[in-house]
Amino acid sequence: MVSEPLVFGTCVHYLAEKDLEAGEPRLDLLTNMNEWVEEILTTQYDWSLAQVPNVRDFFDELAGAYRLWRTQVRPSLKGTPLGVECEMRMYLGEGNRNRIHLQGTADVLYPSRLVDFKTSKRPWSQAKADVSIQASLYMALAKHVYDVEVKRMTFWNYARSKREWLPIHTVRTVKQIDAALLSAYEYGLQIEAGIFPATPVPEASFQKKRGWYCSPQYCGAWNICPSKYMNDDVDEKVVAVRSW
Repeated sequence: MVSEPLVFGTCVHYLAEKDLEAGEPRLDLLTNMNEWVEEILTTQYDWSLAQVPNVRDFFDELAGAYRLWRTQVRPSLKGTPLGVECEMRMYLGEGNRNRIHLQGTADVLYPSRLVDFKTSKRPWSQAKADVSIQASLYMALAKHVYDVEVKRMTFWNYARSKREWLPIHTVRTVKQIDAALLSAYEYGLQIEAGIFPATPVPEASFQKKRGWYCSPQYCGAWNICPSKYMNDDVDEKVVAVRSW
């Protein structure tokens, strides 16, 4: 699946990663965007720059986000990290046929905290960071792989509507981390069994209606999904087409 917000986030991550690896500004990457953005599009999204409308505007916003990252985020990343874009993996338990493992890639891991970069149209809320299962699972992975007690995580959120990087700090207890690990294990068993219940209506919503994700614009399985048919005003006959 390809979408402009998804590709934008991937490209911003790439710029931050290369900056942290080099330990100095990588402004040179802003002058040859055609090369590395094209590679990301073709290898990760089966897309190309030729299919991107207003590519110059896309490049300009990328460059602006990175320059702001240099002034608003980079000064806070002090000390020597244990890893940048570090892949972590741990065993969760036995499945019916296979062993269930958890895998994640931390943007930046320090001995006592995790840092993750997020891009979004509107600013994240504190509540979104506080209930993020990613934070809990990455803390467990850090303990397993690096043997460090990490209970704090900072989400640096680039809000595109505000053109600003905003820090959101969140903490976890051991019980909260253990609960997330249990959920991850149960998701692993579900994936192994090939059981994926459709959830077109968010159960947490008191005003019951089709979720925003149950649409041809956002759902990668829209065209073949038998669970999209509901008694509302959405036209289920619309065919989803891959587009920017």
